[in-house]
Amino acid sequence: MESPGAERMIARRYRLSRTLGQGGMGVVWEGYDTLLDRPVAVKEVIFPPEIAPAERQNLVIRTIREARAAARLNHSAIVSIYDVAEEDGRPWIVMELIRAMPLDEMVRTYGATPIRQVADIGCQMLSALRAAHAAGIVHRDVKPGNILVREDGTAVLTDFGLATVEGDASLTQVGTVAGSPAFMAPERVRGEKAGPASDLWALGATLYAAVMGRSPFERGDTMATMNAILEEEPDLSRMPRVLHPVLRGLMARDPEQRLTADQAEEMLAVLGTPPPRDPALRRLSRAVAQRMPGLSGRGRRALVVGGAVTTVAVLATVGWVTLGPRTPASLTADAASRATGRTATTAGTVTSEPRTPVPATPAATADARPTPTPTRTAAPRARGSALRAWNSPHGWSIRYPRGWKPSRRQSFTGWLRRDGGAHLGVAELSVADGDPMTLLRAARDDFVARRVRTIRMRTVPYPGGAAAEWEFVWVAGESGPRRWARPGQAYRELRRAVVVGDLAYVVEWTTLKREWQGQRRLLRTVLRGFTPK
Repeated sequence: MESPGAERMIARRYRLSRTLGQGGMGVVWEGYDTLLDRPVAVKEVIFPPEIAPAERQNLVIRTIREARAAARLNHSAIVSIYDVAEEDGRPWIVMELIRAMPLDEMVRTYGATPIRQVADIGCQMLSALRAAHAAGIVHRDVKPGNILVREDGTAVLTDFGLATVEGDASLTQVGTVAGSPAFMAPERVRGEKAGPASDLWALGATLYAAVMGRSPFERGDTMATMNAILEEEPDLSRMPRVLHPVLRGLMARDPEQRLTADQAEEMLAVLGTPPPRDPALRRLSRAVAQRMPGLSGRGRRALVVGGAVTTVAVLATVGWVTLGPRTPASLTADAASRATGRTATTAGTVTSEPRTPVPATPAATADARPTPTPTRTAAPRARGSALRAWNSPHGWSIRYPRGWKPSRRQSFTGWLRRDGGAHLGVAELSVADGDPMTLLRAARDDFVARRVRTIRMRTVPYPGGAAAEWEFVWVAGESGPRRWARPGQAYRELRRAVVVGDLAYVVEWTTLKREWQGQRRLLRTVLRGFTPK
C-alpha cells in the first residue's frame, strides 16, 4: 500500500499513514485521530484535472452529502461517519476504521461463499437497508465491494457517496450513470427514480455474486450489461436451488413485484439457521417472553423457521462472558468458513492476517475445536472470601462476587455491584435444537441503548453442547430495560449463550468500560465457576 511519504496531517488533527484502496470517488487512507487518540479511515476525494469548476463544486457537495447521509444512521451494520474536514480546497471524510475484507475480494480470494454465510450477510444487509430506508436514505450503490465482512462474520455497509436523501436535489447529471452498472436495478437503468426497492434488487445481485463471483448481468461492456438487466432474467442454473426463491424475488424486474426487506429476511433466515424440530416452541416463546425482565414487544418476537418457531430474542437482556484468546482455531464450522483476509481495498478497511479459507463450493467445513475454556466440573475455589456460591433451584450453579446485591425474577438471576458499576446475570430457557448464535444475534438486534458497537461475535466450542459469544460496548440512555445503568455511561459487556441438550443458558458480565481490563482476573474466576444443570 502507498505511503504519503512525509507525515501528513489533515485539519491539524488526522495523521495519514498509508492508502487502503481507491474507488471511483477517491482514495481511502488509514489514519489516526490525534485529538481523540483512535485509528480512523479517511476518504480523500480525487478531482480529475480536466473537470470543470462547476462539476468540481458538484463533487464537493456530493461528498458532504455522503457524510451527512451516513452520519444520520446509527446501526451496527453501517459504517460510522465521524467528521468531514476540508484541506487543499477539497473535503475529506473521516470514518470508522473497520478491520474487514470486502465481499468481492473475499470471493476472489477464497471462492464461493457458503450458503449459510450468504444468508447471514443478506440478513445483516437487509437490517442495515431497513434502517437507511426508514431515515429516508436510498444507498443506490449496494454491491460486493461496498460490503465489508469481519472475521467474526459480521458485515458492514459502506460508501453512501451516491445516496439519495429525501429533501436533497439529485446531483446526477442528465445522461450520466451513477453507480455500478452490473448492480443497478432496471428502473435505474431506465432513468427512473431510485427507491428502497432499487437497493433490494442490488442486494439480490450482490448475494448472487457472493456465490458466483460476478453479477448475473455482467457482460463485460456497460451497454451490454444494462441491456441484459432490462431484457434478460438472471441465470440461476448454477446457483444452489435453495437460493432461487429469494434471488428471483429480490431481482424481480418490476419493483412492485419485488420482495420486501421483511419477506427477504424471513426467507434468508430459514437458510441461515438450523430448523428446530419442536413445534411446542411457539407456546414456549410466548410464555418465556412474558417472564423475562426488561423485554420490549420487539424483543419478544419469535423467528419462524421451517414451519416451527425458534425463540431467538427472549434473552435480549442477558449473556455470558469468556475471556480466552481469540484465534482462528476457536471458530466452529460456520465461523471458520468466514473469510477474513489479506489487504482490504475499500473505504474503512485495514490489513489482517489470512484466516481459514472459505471452501470453493458451499459445503460444510471441518470443525476446528481448540482446548475448551469452559468446563462442566465443579466451580473452583475463590481466593479468600471474594466469591460466594449460588446453587439455582433449577440445577445450575455459579460463584458470584461477595457483597453484590442479588435479584431474581422467574428464570433470570442477577447480581449488581453496590455502586452499580458492574452486573452479573444468568438466564435459563428451555429450547429444542437451539442455536446459540441465533440467540445472540436476536439479542444484538433488540438491544436498547444510546450507542452499541460490536467488538466480536463468534461461535466457540463447548463440551457436551454448543456456545457462542458476543462482546460489545454500549452507552446507557435515559431509559431502557437495565435500570441500574447510569445514563451517558459507557459499558463493556461480553455474553455467552450456551445450549446443552434442551436447555439454553445466557450469562452476562457487564462493567464500566474504563474498568474492563482491571476486572479481567475476577471475570475469569467467576465465569469458570458456572456449571450448567
